[in-house]
Amino acid sequence: MKKLTPLLFILLASVSCQKDPDTSELSANFLVLTDYDTSENFSSFSTYYLPDSILTITGEKKQSFMNDAQASEILNTVADNMNKCGYTRTTDKDNADMGLQLSYIESTYFLTAYSGSPYWGGWYYPGYWYPYYWTPGYWGYDWYYPYAISYNYTTGSLMMEMIKLKGNDISTKKIPVIWDAYMSGLLYSSTTVNVNLACDAVDQAFEQSPYLKK
Repeated sequence: MKKLTPLLFILLASVSCQKDPDTSELSANFLVLTDYDTSENFSSFSTYYLPDSILTITGEKKQSFMNDAQASEILNTVADNMNKCGYTRTTDKDNADMGLQLSYIESTYFLTAYSGSPYWGGWYYPGYWYPYYWTPGYWGYDWYYPYAISYNYTTGSLMMEMIKLKGNDISTKKIPVIWDAYMSGLLYSSTTVNVNLACDAVDQAFEQSPYLKK
């Protein structure tokens, strides 16, 4: 699992260089990004191995895994899509052509709007409640110290990686990633809604990756 570190570092570095987004601009669905090895012939693969748990990435050194009913629903969605692409799931990891691993990160952001807060794309930042909401018919009002509006939102990020096992020389200690998907979005208080969003994101990841079909 050590190979996840560079990818995680790049994602976090990319986010740290950007302004915090306006929650009004965040979609109800997860953002889905996919990439693949253009030199790989996916039709040459037949079987895949998929673990029964999802790795949870936290600040702790000890690894933790999600293997509850919600995780199973997401993993089953992955398996269904792989089967539709023409691959066969196997429990024999040593002889599988490909392996799929899923990792999950949850992050919470805390924001406060004070007087003089910067604008974001022409809208008040962070854009939760506009000042004139409280003064109907009057425009030009702004928040001023010490009054402020504070709020937080939580995002979940699901990473899915397809690794090549067939014909790979394990003596080199390098396992190539031939396809990956990054899915991220707002989380809600309902676990059912969050799982449905994650499953929809998995479906979208496969839909925008037609090269995976045999």
